[in-house]
Amino acid sequence: MTPGTALDQKTATQLLTIQYLRGIASVMVVLHHIRNPWPNLYNPLQTFDMGEAGVDIFFIISGVVMYVSSRVEAPAVFVGLRLIRVAPLYWILTLCAASLLLLFGAARPGITLVNDVIRSALFIPHHSSIFVGTIWPVLNPGWTLYFEMFFYLIFAIGLFFRKPLLVPLCLIPLLAVLGQLVSADESIFHTYTHPLLMYTHPLMLEFAAGIVLGWLFLNGNIPNVWLLLPAGVLALFAAHILRFPNLFLQNGLCAALIMIGAVATERSFKIPEIRWLRLLGDASYSIYLTHALTLFVFRRVFLRLPLEGALQFALFAILAATASLLVGFFVYFKIELPMTRRLRSRFLATFAAKRRVSGQRSSETGSSVPVGPVGG
Repeated sequence: MTPGTALDQKTATQLLTIQYLRGIASVMVVLHHIRNPWPNLYNPLQTFDMGEAGVDIFFIISGVVMYVSSRVEAPAVFVGLRLIRVAPLYWILTLCAASLLLLFGAARPGITLVNDVIRSALFIPHHSSIFVGTIWPVLNPGWTLYFEMFFYLIFAIGLFFRKPLLVPLCLIPLLAVLGQLVSADESIFHTYTHPLLMYTHPLMLEFAAGIVLGWLFLNGNIPNVWLLLPAGVLALFAAHILRFPNLFLQNGLCAALIMIGAVATERSFKIPEIRWLRLLGDASYSIYLTHALTLFVFRRVFLRLPLEGALQFALFAILAATASLLVGFFVYFKIELPMTRRLRSRFLATFAAKRRVSGQRSSETGSSVPVGPVGG
């Protein structure tokens, strides 16, 4: 899952479809987890897992946004801003998740839980002692952040060598091929031979696809293929209705079609500003991280009601989705937005001050040190 990132001034108003898709993808993930086969909950949609493709859309969006908005940043600035954007809210909600798990008896206090929390907070993939048989962090939707942080590392290496396109496009496919050679039958949802094999999972290719798409967009090379947007949605729906094999792979392919069509739509039409949909995209990170906690509590309360059958599921889906969105928006406005703005402002001010001091020392010694952003 990628948090919202402002694009550079040149393209900020031109990628509304991506902002909208970010919000839609977060809702897809929420609905996907609502229809999970919970015990004692009637569920006619437990095999319809189309919503999981929201993660694939997020990953491709991350590649697009990183290239478009950060391709000329200094590596230190890029890393600092991404950590500020991703980590603090995740840390806060990880502690909330650990507290809820203890409160409801889903985890036991002790060194094992502390170890899980620490490794989760450091984005270190590890075998979970809470969700047995997985490599999930304490806040389980955060498994996507393992991929995100590794992608940021690769992109930062590209910025360091001033090759933000070439380095990721060389490293990511190489790692994916290596992963297939080492562990052909593994799934991110089951036990790996080693957790670090997550970094060689084919899902990493979706970040690379996003980088290519961002490069094509900036160079004006996107053909007029906006029909791929509805075609990708229909293909994704059909794949899950008909239960095609290798749905995991097809999610990525359909997400790529949707994203190509979305970016092509920017070139073909004037996209109207839909305030509520843009706001949904802004709050997508908070919605994504908090919805698991909301559902964890909401389900335990809801199942005490004397309801059964289709009515039970319909009410649960509507109320759980509403609660997840409300909690997500509350956290966005009250925690994520003010906290991120404050930390970002302080970081940039501190970094600028250090660069000025460095520049003064360089001028005093007569040496020349470039202080502008890294080119790409």
